[in-house]
Amino acid sequence: MTRMTSFPIHRRGFSVLFFVCLIFAGAGALRAALPEWIWHDNRGAAIQTNEVRFFRKTFNVERKPSTARLSLAADDGAVAYLNGKEVATSTGFDKAAHKDVTRDIVVGENVLAVRGKNVASDVAGVIAILELQAPKKPKQAIMTDTTWASSAKNEPGWETISFRLDNEWSRVTSKGKLGDKPWGDAIKLPEATPAEQLTLLPGFKAELIHNAAPGEGSWVAMTIDPRGRLIISPQQGTNNMLRVTLNRDGKVKEIERINLPVGSAMGLLYAFNSLYVNGAGPKGLGLYRLGDTNFDGRFDTVKVVRQLEKSGGEHGTHAVLLGPDKKLYVMNGNFVKLPQDLSTNSPHKNYADDQLLPRANDGNGFGNGVLPPGGFVLRMNYDGKDCELFCAGQRNTYDFAFNPAGELFGFDSDMEWDWGTPWYRPTRILHFVSGGDNGFREGTGKFPDYYADTLPTTLDIGIGSPTGVKFGTDSKFPGKYRDACYAMDWSYGRILAVHLKPEGATYTATFETFVKGKPLNVTDLEFGKDGAMYFITGGNRTGSGLYRVRYVGPKVEERAKNKSEQRAEQQAAEARALRKQLEAFHGKQDPKAIE
Repeated sequence: MTRMTSFPIHRRGFSVLFFVCLIFAGAGALRAALPEWIWHDNRGAAIQTNEVRFFRKTFNVERKPSTARLSLAADDGAVAYLNGKEVATSTGFDKAAHKDVTRDIVVGENVLAVRGKNVASDVAGVIAILELQAPKKPKQAIMTDTTWASSAKNEPGWETISFRLDNEWSRVTSKGKLGDKPWGDAIKLPEATPAEQLTLLPGFKAELIHNAAPGEGSWVAMTIDPRGRLIISPQQGTNNMLRVTLNRDGKVKEIERINLPVGSAMGLLYAFNSLYVNGAGPKGLGLYRLGDTNFDGRFDTVKVVRQLEKSGGEHGTHAVLLGPDKKLYVMNGNFVKLPQDLSTNSPHKNYADDQLLPRANDGNGFGNGVLPPGGFVLRMNYDGKDCELFCAGQRNTYDFAFNPAGELFGFDSDMEWDWGTPWYRPTRILHFVSGGDNGFREGTGKFPDYYADTLPTTLDIGIGSPTGVKFGTDSKFPGKYRDACYAMDWSYGRILAVHLKPEGATYTATFETFVKGKPLNVTDLEFGKDGAMYFITGGNRTGSGLYRVRYVGPKVEERAKNKSEQRAEQQAAEARALRKQLEAFHGKQDPKAIE
């Protein structure tokens, strides 16, 4: 994401605390019976720094559950295993990881095991709640109490051995119940901001139509398929992308899991009867294509379209779009390396630092040594071939979008701790054109807008953390907002409506705040078949929600453009057409270019 140091991640100094909870019905069900904090019985001896302890519980399942979800949190470090398979990892009791483990439950005997590590102090504990829901059966609950077994010895296969008490395995000791100090309500799930707390422009209404359940992740990317279903990817993990079916009223009808080994996507696109996933997959990080070969409505194949070196993380590969030319456009952050097989006909070439004065590198070391071209856009065929460098010189644009005229725009960031320095550039709306260089270089080497060999900003926004971008072309909003470009700011919890005005072969712009919340960790948006805006929140393990925004105000009469406006638009359209004629010669030599 766009320099997600804006995402707050903090460590605390308590000892190991770990809890595992498989949850079906949410936090309310957890309060019906309180689990106990448990730890190994050290028989009066003090808990030691870096002490590692093992915990285990055996339980039986009569029928395969329809839902089984795992939540994991640890203060210093803990790993959960289900039937010998590692299923969750946590690094802090305030950083619960929620996992769906339905496929890991077997009919018959199951073993839930936890390896907990106390790092810094003499307070340690493990808490677990296990809830399983089988069709037409009461919920089954297993929770931590003094019936669990623990050991200080790491014997081979300990995570798969059934419950036993012997010289090595003994009863645990209770440290208190859920809610007791020093941990408090550690299993409280992060929740999305209620829609009633959001501020919108007059005439618009927001609804929170789904609050992410345990195991559904923290959402960072979304796309829509031809049937109007929303496909959502959490930031971490694979096999956990979701497909959300909406009813005619825009409410959630069904949520399905896409059970294929891809995920952690920061870019999703449905095109060519396939789902493109820019994230993690069987061959590491890259662009994958999911297909439905037997037309049963479920994705069943995974093909790697293109692998990109150093494409992970928040400055890695991001959005993927289908262009008007039916090519794939892939946005990349400034830490991604250029492909080795770039087409010799690429529009963007001959980039360099061009530093007259010695550069001052980032004082914190961020990005030091990273060479041009900075963030860049790749253009390629549907199968990843004929890959071109379309444009470059961005820092870390997370998302971009085409307007109805086929022009490409994105929302770019800068280093937030450079704010106030002469070389700081505000977050900005950029117009991406063939062969263009938007001038980002590491440290103090960024090009000012007045340099002749860079492109100026379309609109400076200010400080923030840019994420999703989308034009309102498919909305049922009034004309002004149907034509707007919507740009999301994660750190300041807002969606901006950017109003573009053609000028010459490019555009100028103004903006206003369309939606605002505190917090409102916005990450991506789409427009549904009903003409409503659907947007998601999430990122860095924060709570996720799916929202719907509709226009419910009075009908707005479309104002006819006067002759002066029509003439200006016609002149701008002619200038853009001439620019595109010139761009057609990019990347190759052709005598006709002189004409």
